[in-house]
Amino acid sequence: MVLAALAAASEPDLGGSLEQLKAKLLGKYAEDHVGTTVTTVLVASLLFYRAERGSNPKVRTYTDALSYIATSLSVGYSDIFPKTDAGKSIGAAVATFGPAMTANMFEDLGLRKDEGQQAVVERLDRILVALEARGKA
Repeated sequence: MVLAALAAASEPDLGGSLEQLKAKLLGKYAEDHVGTTVTTVLVASLLFYRAERGSNPKVRTYTDALSYIATSLSVGYSDIFPKTDAGKSIGAAVATFGPAMTANMFEDLGLRKDEGQQAVVERLDRILVALEARGKA
């Protein structure tokens, strides 16, 4: 999705179309952080592969590109470096937005865990209240 925004930004007639694209992308991202992050990684990897194959001896397969893009979501550790202008642009976009996307994705997963823990704590509180009431009777 980030890459689609970059593609739209390269068009001469930006006007309101860039704002519409931005609003649509933010809406989709807010609905599903995990799906959006995974989709971004897969699409960015494909675009990076297409940009770098033949020009970069380190990018021979899609999985080489996937490795580069996946590491760009966090620490950026890889032995692959973009050689083409398109590859550099894709890498810069992923390195800029990727860490925030990853953090939101893990935050979503953590919230689900906290909700489960909260349910357990509430149940234990009810059991404790019931046991205390028995002890007083």
